[in-house]
Amino acid sequence: MLAIVLEGCELRTCKTAERVIALAAACSEDVFIDGALKLNDAFWKMLESSPRHRLHYVLVRSALTERDWQRARALGLSGFLTDPLSAIRTFIGGDAQTFLKRFRVPDGLPSLPPVSVNLGLGVHYKQNERCLLIEHRLVPLSEMEAKLLDLLISREDEVVSRDEIAQALWQGHVNPKGIAKLVSRLRCKLGPAGILVQGLRQGGYVYRRTSAR
Repeated sequence: MLAIVLEGCELRTCKTAERVIALAAACSEDVFIDGALKLNDAFWKMLESSPRHRLHYVLVRSALTERDWQRARALGLSGFLTDPLSAIRTFIGGDAQTFLKRFRVPDGLPSLPPVSVNLGLGVHYKQNERCLLIEHRLVPLSEMEAKLLDLLISREDEVVSRDEIAQALWQGHVNPKGIAKLVSRLRCKLGPAGILVQGLRQGGYVYRRTSAR
């Protein structure tokens, strides 16, 4: 980026011993850039003890600290020039390894919900859209109906107790009659697949897709 910005400029470099002479010879429209691999105390003391230019920048490749900004403001510097990685690290913080960990690709494939689940008996559950597809007809589900169906599907052929349903959907605070009403609404919307959600005498529910043909 810096190369693009300065491509059309007339650049002149000088050694450290010639720096004060170059500063004195610079006109008000010139841009003066000091370069440093690291902004240590010795570098800042050098800037404090020498004259500064009206358009005075510091080129550095390390991340900047709050102390660097304070010193730059105190000296009246125009700003810093850094590469993109250093600029991002300046505002995110941390060393290079800590910074790169934020962008590490995790092992394996991400866990994504399936686009559609075949519930059997001609009923498909479109999880991403929170609705059922029954004979080319879309039947929308409420948030709680979808959560209940997701829970039953994840525990297929297992008994899910009322307490487990209450904990998963309402953090444990619900009247048992409320669960029964929710199950009844879900069965109704499931149409022909409603028979797959079965209530048990011991007070729980089970989803048995394997019985569908």
